[in-house]
Amino acid sequence: MKKLFLVISFLLFSQISNSNVVVLNGLTHVHNSEAGKTITGVVKLKNTKDTEQRVIIYFNDLFQECGKATILTADVSHKRSLLKWISTNINERVLKPHEEYELVYTIEVPNDSSLDGSYWGVLMIEVEKPIKEDDLSYGVKLESKIRYGIQIITDIKERKPSELDFYNVEINDNNGAKMINVDVQNNGIFYVQPTLVLEVFNENGEQAKKEEVKFKKIYPGYCKAFTLDISDLPKGVYSAVLVADYGENMYAVDLEFENK
Repeated sequence: MKKLFLVISFLLFSQISNSNVVVLNGLTHVHNSEAGKTITGVVKLKNTKDTEQRVIIYFNDLFQECGKATILTADVSHKRSLLKWISTNINERVLKPHEEYELVYTIEVPNDSSLDGSYWGVLMIEVEKPIKEDDLSYGVKLESKIRYGIQIITDIKERKPSELDFYNVEINDNNGAKMINVDVQNNGIFYVQPTLVLEVFNENGEQAKKEEVKFKKIYPGYCKAFTLDISDLPKGVYSAVLVADYGENMYAVDLEFENK
């Protein structure tokens, strides 16, 4: 089996503190299109340093299988991948000190009437300092690299509501920290960004806690893990309702648990 690579936290931040190069216009780009159309998008980069910085551009597929770690890889693909459709105007570039640069990408949507729903891929931006000839003479100093993963999404045809499912709900106690871990599955063909809301009630029916986790993208056929902290609840027996809400529809599940 080919090697798969774990997604690191760079997918979560549009800028990294003290990074040499930053992405100015976000780490998610969404396009609406139709079969047979051409899409053009721009990723705005800025070199924040007084020295030249080299960026390398490549593509990966993103997998978020239920019950498994999220992975990025160029070795295997899935049926909703953009990788065969997308290209960039360059594969690498040396940015001058404080230079702003617009990286242009193009998506050629196949002329296939059966295409419907969300298709996605990840445009990778890897930042490293250029290697100079005098460095090569005495060996190269290895430095940690910064990588950005820019999620590119193309929605084809009119969006339809997606049905969500609570694939797995577990209450875990880890060294006194009690958490509700939830995997929410998207059974539709378009990506959604639900917010998860937990309302907890004591034995008297009074609200004991309300916890909210802001929206996360869930791709068609895949899951996203949410974690809700209930460590601050006093000892007792509780009932709760867990709601996934993405604006068009709401999905809920009832819970009962005891905090010992």
